[in-house]
Amino acid sequence: MKRAISIIMAAGMAALAVTGCGSSSSTQATTAQTTAASGETTSGETSAPAENKEAQVITFWYNNTGDEAAVYEKAISEYNASQSNYKVEGLSVTDAQKVIVAMSSNESPDVIKISNQTVVQYQKNGLLESLQPYADKESFDSSIYSEQAMNANTIDRAIYALPLDAYTIQMYYNKELLKEAGYTEPPKTMEEMYEMAVKATKVDGSGNIEVLGYPLFPYASARQELIYGFGGRWWDEESNVTPDNAGILESLNMNVKYRDQFGGKALDGFIGTANTNRYTEQDMFFQGKQLFRLDGSWLPTMMKNFKSTVDYGITLIPGTQANPELRGTSRYETDSVAVPAMAKNKDGAWDFTKWLCSQEGAKIIDLGTGNLPAVKALYDDADIKAVPGFTEFIDALKQEKGIQYPVMADYDEYISMINATLDTVYSGSKTPEEALKALAGQSANLK
Repeated sequence: MKRAISIIMAAGMAALAVTGCGSSSSTQATTAQTTAASGETTSGETSAPAENKEAQVITFWYNNTGDEAAVYEKAISEYNASQSNYKVEGLSVTDAQKVIVAMSSNESPDVIKISNQTVVQYQKNGLLESLQPYADKESFDSSIYSEQAMNANTIDRAIYALPLDAYTIQMYYNKELLKEAGYTEPPKTMEEMYEMAVKATKVDGSGNIEVLGYPLFPYASARQELIYGFGGRWWDEESNVTPDNAGILESLNMNVKYRDQFGGKALDGFIGTANTNRYTEQDMFFQGKQLFRLDGSWLPTMMKNFKSTVDYGITLIPGTQANPELRGTSRYETDSVAVPAMAKNKDGAWDFTKWLCSQEGAKIIDLGTGNLPAVKALYDDADIKAVPGFTEFIDALKQEKGIQYPVMADYDEYISMINATLDTVYSGSKTPEEALKALAGQSANLK
């Protein structure tokens, strides 16, 4: 476990998202206690239920704070009221080091809420219990979740976490700016988007960009969604790195073309200000200074809270003229619920995990935190669809075009290499071809 601590602190400290198969002596003891309490003997005979049975305590750590922490506590209360075998005690823990150290010791929580990418990191280092034996034992119906949600939490054909909610990106557009540029409908292809972006971009007398047409902000979306729309992939389905993918080059060439037309210095100045004001009242999209914005489902609620008057629409991220079927392709992530390998009460942990990630439990979390559902039945839930923007994003989720994170130990290092590569492209020090060739050499031995 000491090795696991050192590896994860080095590679995964950026995200707090804080193996065995349930056959340990502690799990057997827990099972025996639960069996006896239910009125059954080991021989199959029925005995009288135990009176005044004390509920077994399940510790649950989540990394939410403030109002969102209160949402998790509400869900915990609902679970505790729904049964008497277990009592969940929740704790908000945002210290990544504390979580990792605890998971590697006898002080581990029984259940943790983490991201699906952290599921991969922790599983690689033996910190998570496989949930597959528990699912198999009771024929658990994982089809209640979308296929991409389960894929995000399955490693080597074994379930290591259940999906709690979902996260994806689609395209917002300013209807007024689009109309001023001479269009009435948003683009369906990258080529159409580029044409609209050029016409909508506004610069002042000094060449400073006042309205950004092309969606190069936020950069994370340029690194992912703009590339996915061209069919570009930084890794393949087997998690092999693919920096020489043709779609990546095609996307970067279009990005550079826009930068060259309006000036890298002017673009960097706009993006610098945009970064400073992101998700504030002065956010560039909220202020009507972006035609297109690739962002998440939370944006409409933020705009409403900041009283933005921008008339906007939400549409699928464009594909290309050659590959229109790529329309709507985006990253796909989940918040996930997992059981640490060192958990003391794994049977109780599994019971709570199932409930929290069920339609009942997940609805509390989804509505309270403003995240999209992973449970398919909630796609058509009236309360869920009443959240601003959720109808359009759920339509995107139904297409199942999410790009999964790779299952690779060197993921963080690869992302750092990608970001450094893009810096060389956008600074003009290397052409896209030169930069991607260099990245292929640098990343060749990553696993």
